[in-house]
Amino acid sequence: MTHPLAAIFEARSVAVVGASADPRKRGHQVVRALLDGGFEGEVLPVHPDGGSLLGLPVTPSVTDLAQRPDVALICTGAATVPGVLERCAARGIRGAVILAVGFDESGPEGEALARDVAAIARRTGLRVVGPNTSGFLNPGLGLNLVGVREISTGRMALLSQSGNVALDIVTKASAGSVGISLYVGVGNELDVRFHEYLAYLEDHRASEVILVYAEGFRDGRAFMHAVSRIGRTKPIVVLKGGRSMNGATAARSHTGAIAGSYEVFCSLIEQVGAHEVTRSDELLRVGEMLADQPPFRTGGVVILADGGGHATLAADALESLGVPLAVLSPTTTKRLAELLHRAAAVSNPIDVAGAADREPDVFVQVIRELGRDPQCGGVVLTGLLGGYALRFADELTVEETTAATEIGRWARESSLPVVVHTIYAEAGTRAVAELRAAGIPVIDSLELACRCAAAAHTQRHFVERNATRPPLADEAAEHIGVCPANGLPGDADGVTPLTELEARRLLAAQNVPFAPYVVARTEDECARAVAELDGPAALKVLSTWIPHKTDAGAVALDVGTGQDASEAFRRIVSAGHRFAAERGFEPRIEGVLVSPMLPHPAVELIVGARCDESYGPVVLAGAGGTSVESLRDVSIRALPIDGSTAAGMLDELKIASLLDGFRGAATIDRRPIVDIILAVARCALENPEVAEVEINPVLVYPEHSVAVDARAFVRDTGPVTE
Repeated sequence: MTHPLAAIFEARSVAVVGASADPRKRGHQVVRALLDGGFEGEVLPVHPDGGSLLGLPVTPSVTDLAQRPDVALICTGAATVPGVLERCAARGIRGAVILAVGFDESGPEGEALARDVAAIARRTGLRVVGPNTSGFLNPGLGLNLVGVREISTGRMALLSQSGNVALDIVTKASAGSVGISLYVGVGNELDVRFHEYLAYLEDHRASEVILVYAEGFRDGRAFMHAVSRIGRTKPIVVLKGGRSMNGATAARSHTGAIAGSYEVFCSLIEQVGAHEVTRSDELLRVGEMLADQPPFRTGGVVILADGGGHATLAADALESLGVPLAVLSPTTTKRLAELLHRAAAVSNPIDVAGAADREPDVFVQVIRELGRDPQCGGVVLTGLLGGYALRFADELTVEETTAATEIGRWARESSLPVVVHTIYAEAGTRAVAELRAAGIPVIDSLELACRCAAAAHTQRHFVERNATRPPLADEAAEHIGVCPANGLPGDADGVTPLTELEARRLLAAQNVPFAPYVVARTEDECARAVAELDGPAALKVLSTWIPHKTDAGAVALDVGTGQDASEAFRRIVSAGHRFAAERGFEPRIEGVLVSPMLPHPAVELIVGARCDESYGPVVLAGAGGTSVESLRDVSIRALPIDGSTAAGMLDELKIASLLDGFRGAATIDRRPIVDIILAVARCALENPEVAEVEINPVLVYPEHSVAVDARAFVRDTGPVTE
C-alpha cells in the first residue's frame, strides 16, 4: 500500500507559490532547479502578477490552476501562509512545503500563526512539511525543492532540522561515492512529524540507511517507536543538537536531575537500535560505512597497520567505543608470520612494520588471510595506503592501485567490512579512488575511522538483539500528553509531592520491600520508638518540601538511647526549619521517621521512574546514595520493560562488578533488584497521575535488597488533552 506521503515526495506536479524572476529568491531557484535537474513532471509557477518565468506561464493563484498539483512549495512570508494553505486545500492539493520562518519559534504572533497552520492541516487533511524548512530533494526523480545544484543520487536518506547541516551533508555525499536518496527539511513539525517521515522511508527502496539531525521532537515517543521498528532493516544514524541544554534538570529528585532530556534520549536511542553520533563529521561517514559495507561478521575488529603509533591509537579508540579486538586463530597468526617480515607483529593489532612501503600488496595478502578467519568481524586498515607513491616513489603507483583494487575484491568476496584510515585520504590518488569505488570508506581521521568500525559492529548487535525482541511498545504513549516539564514541587508545572509515607504505600502496593519504620510526632514518641528497637536507629525528618534530607542536615544516624533520640529529634527538626527558612518556604514538617540502622550494604542503588515530556515514561537504575548525581552511573529504559531488560540495565552499570563478587566479596543475587526495578516500572505505568517516583537508596545485600527512602510526585489534575 502506498504511503500517504508518497504524494509529496514522489510528486509528478509542483506548484511554486511565490515564483519570482529574481535569481536570488527561492521562488526562482526552485523553478530553475526543477527544469535543469531532469524533473519530468509539471512545474507550475504561481504569482499574483502572472506573466511567464523561464518559459513557463505564471498563474495568479493556485485556485486558478488548470490542473491540480500534487504538492505546493510556498515561498511567501509567514503572514500569508494560512491564506495560501486554505487556497491549496480548496484546490485539492495534497501536500504543502512551507519555507517561511516566523512561527512558533518567533514569539506570540508566530505562535498564533503556528496554531492556524496546524488547525488548517487537521481540518482539511492537507499535509504540511515545515514550516521553517529548507524544502526537500528526491534526486532520483529530479524533484529538487531546495534549489541546490549538482546533487548525486545515492542510498542514504537524510532528515534534518537544519538547512545548513543538511547542505553540508548533501554536498559532501554528492562529492563522494554514496549520494542522497531523499532529503527532507523537517522544520518545526507543525503537521508531519519525524516518525511519519521514518514510516515513509521504511518502504522507500532507494534508501538503505537513514541519517537524522534533530534538535527536538514534537513526539519523541513516536519517534523512538518508529526507530525500534524500522532500524531492524535499515540502519538509522542520529545526530542530536542541543545536547548541552539540560532542560529537564530538576531539584526535586535525583531521578529528575539525572534523567534529563538528553540523558533519556541517549539511553533510548540505543535501546531502540539506532546509532547516535556526537560530531557533525560522523553523521555522513558512519552512514556511508553502514550503506557501503557488508554487515559485521561474528568476532571482533582487527587493526591492520603499517606503523605502531597508528595501531596503538586505533586500539585505544576502539576500546573507548566498547568494541572488542578479535583474537585470531593460531592458523591465521601462523600464516601471517610466514607472510610478513620478522619484525612484524602478527597478533592483533597487526603491524606490517614498513613492508607496505616497498610492497603495498602485503595488505592484500593479510586481508585474504583475515577474510578466512571466523574470529575477524571487520578490519580497520590504518597508515599511508593511497600515498606510498607520493611518499616514496612514483614507481609504486601501479602496485599501490592494484593493491587497492584487490583489497576491495577480497573484502567483497569474503563479506569482510573494511574501513581505511590514511593520511592521504584527500590526496586524490588512483589508489584512494579504487578503494572508494569498491565501497570502502577512506577517511583521514583515525578516530572517525574507528567510529565507523564501531557502528558496523554495533549494527550486528542491534540486528541480533532485535531478532527476538518486539519493537518498543507504544502502549505508554498516552502518558506523554500529561507529562509536565520539570520544576520544583509546587511550581507552575502542576506537580506536587506526596509525603514519604504516601510514596512508600504507593510502592509497597507493587511489593517493593521497605525497612521497618515508626513515625514519631514528638520527642517523647521518638525516644520511646528508639528505646524499643534492638539496636541503634536512623532518624530523618518527614517533610515533602525537603527532598534531600541529608543536604538539609535533617538526618541522624546511630541514635542509641532515648536521651540521644530526644536530642536528635530537636536537632534535625531545627535543621529542617532552618533549611526551609533560608529558601523562603514553609517546611511543613510532619514528624520524624524512625528506622533501625541496617548493616552496611554491598552496594547502594537508586531506582526511579519519571514521565519525560518528550519520550513518555522511563525507568532508571544505577549507583545510589548521596553521591548519585556526581557518579551519574545509571541506565535508562523506556517503559514498559520485562525482566530481561531490567537485568540488562544492571549489566550496563560501571558498578556491575560489585554485584559479581568483586575482589572476593559475596556474589549478589540480582533477582531482588530486578523485582524492585519492575515494581517501580509498574508503579509508573499503572498510576498515570504519578509524574515521578524514586527509591534512593536501595540497600543491596548478597541474598536480598531493601528500600530505605522513597519520594513521589503527582499531577494536580487529570490527563490533559491537546
